[in-house]
Amino acid sequence: MQNVAPRLAIDYGTACARAVLAWPDRRWHALSLDGTPEPSSAVHVGADGAITAGARAWRLAADDPAGFVAAPLGAGTGTIRVNGRTVEVADLVAATLRRIADEAIRIAGMLPADIRMSVPAGWDPARRAWLRRAARHAGLGRPRLVEAPVAALRATSAPLPAGSPFSGTTVADRLVLVCDVGATTEVSVLRCGPDGAEVLATATGADAGGHAVDERLVAMLLDSPAAGARFADPPTSGAGEVLRSASPETAAVLRTGKEAVSVQPAVTVPLPAPGVAVVLSATLVERAAEPVLRRVTALASDALQAAGLVAADLDAVRVVGAAAAMPAVPRALERHLGRPARVAQMPGAAVVLGVAEAEGPAAPDTEPAPEVPRLTALRTLGLIVPGLASIVLAGHFVFTTRGATASSWGELAIAGVLALVLCLAAAPWIGAALARDAGQRGGWDAAAQVSAGLLTGDAFGVTVAALYAVAAGLYLVVPFGEPLQWSLLPVLPAALLAAAVAVLIRRRLSPAVNLEFPPVATLILSVGSVLFAVTVRAGFPAGTQAWGEAACRLGGALVGAGVALLLFRITVLRGIAALVLGVFGGFIADPRTIGVFGAGVGIAVAVWWGQRLLALARS
Repeated sequence: MQNVAPRLAIDYGTACARAVLAWPDRRWHALSLDGTPEPSSAVHVGADGAITAGARAWRLAADDPAGFVAAPLGAGTGTIRVNGRTVEVADLVAATLRRIADEAIRIAGMLPADIRMSVPAGWDPARRAWLRRAARHAGLGRPRLVEAPVAALRATSAPLPAGSPFSGTTVADRLVLVCDVGATTEVSVLRCGPDGAEVLATATGADAGGHAVDERLVAMLLDSPAAGARFADPPTSGAGEVLRSASPETAAVLRTGKEAVSVQPAVTVPLPAPGVAVVLSATLVERAAEPVLRRVTALASDALQAAGLVAADLDAVRVVGAAAAMPAVPRALERHLGRPARVAQMPGAAVVLGVAEAEGPAAPDTEPAPEVPRLTALRTLGLIVPGLASIVLAGHFVFTTRGATASSWGELAIAGVLALVLCLAAAPWIGAALARDAGQRGGWDAAAQVSAGLLTGDAFGVTVAALYAVAAGLYLVVPFGEPLQWSLLPVLPAALLAAAVAVLIRRRLSPAVNLEFPPVATLILSVGSVLFAVTVRAGFPAGTQAWGEAACRLGGALVGAGVALLLFRITVLRGIAALVLGVFGGFIADPRTIGVFGAGVGIAVAVWWGQRLLALARS
């Protein structure tokens, strides 16, 4: 369990983005978007200018390919024309970063104050400022930028002894070549010393990464389907047409197949057309990668030459990036450099983990912030009806007492209790709103969101009950003591128990019991209370007294049934108790028992929260 705020690390790449939340104890949690920790960087710009990122962008591209941008980073740092519109590339990047920020808030309950992003070592200050601007557009503030090869070194090297300047370096003044093979490739030479790592030289190539392998693979499938890649369906024309279309969906499924043959000899890849598939083999993928790998090794030579070094000067070679999962990548570097090449355990995530300074296993016990309940029709009524009932009861008490306050204080009591019920029922939405408030960032976690929502709702409910009492005292020209007693005393037990639940949740970091106040019981109590209150002292015209008395007794019966639903948890007992208390409530419905009903509703709500507190204490 985590009790302190995490840091957010982001590696925004050409093909995909990765992000993790990391805590000071170096444990981490990968953020997942669209069901994957490696969501696509692709975006789609609609005809109306709306920017959609991730998996949905790929789906929109099928019907509107003119708006699709597969790799915003490859489009420069200015503007591009998409779907007939001029769009800032920074806005396209910000669309994906904004989704990452939203997911970080959902998981951690807040946006971390410490935000870091990887940046290619070869980027100049102007382009780094552009990346910061894109992050600021996404609501990430001004993140700290960490050079990708430095981060990769942290993730692939053994930690230094205690007291070393940063994790990932080894012995002073070691020379390390870091090869980052993703959708594109960046090769850097680093000098590692006691004060950290310094990038001596870097070489980049857009034609030396996974995208280039994908293009070669499609070309080989079309040119020689018999040579290692057979079509799964007998009529090869269907597969050929799909491959020639070069649609975004085709590129995505072939990329997935290419990655799969890194761990198994062959895979069948269904293409985005009914009944059409191809079979990819590891041999075919390596053949497609051969010219790309020659370009990778050439970049390694260029980086060494720019640093004034030769391969023999290197102390280590580190390989990261999603394409580094292909066994052919480290083999090609070893043959070219004559040095062993070490591939990161999770090559695709190495840079983002290095940016986060995280190591060891992911933190499975990190509790995500609870999702805000979906507003179903029943939940909506469970919020609206008690609020309206509370206002009606308070207004009815003030304007109809006509000097009979002694027999009417119970209305004020029920009005205050229903106000508290409403505010506590709205706690999940209140907590989510507080967690997203920029002014509340820092120190938030999942437990804080739940606890803050409950405590804030609790305070609102008690405040409303007190305001009812003050308004009644002013309007009726009576001392405030008596209305405050009737308004606050029935509310305080439930309010104190709810506050205790909130404190216990904050200490235990997550709720172990269901805290949703029963909407059915809420509706029954609200309707019954209003029906009872407006009819119990009303004067009905001749001939309608029987109907008025029936309505009064029905209201009393509903209040009794609602109380029973709150007191008991076992279905059979609830049914029996609802019948018994319903009959009893209808029987005692009388102006002299308004106070009894008020106290009974307050006790029932307090008992419900007491049960939640006991369940939490036992869990």
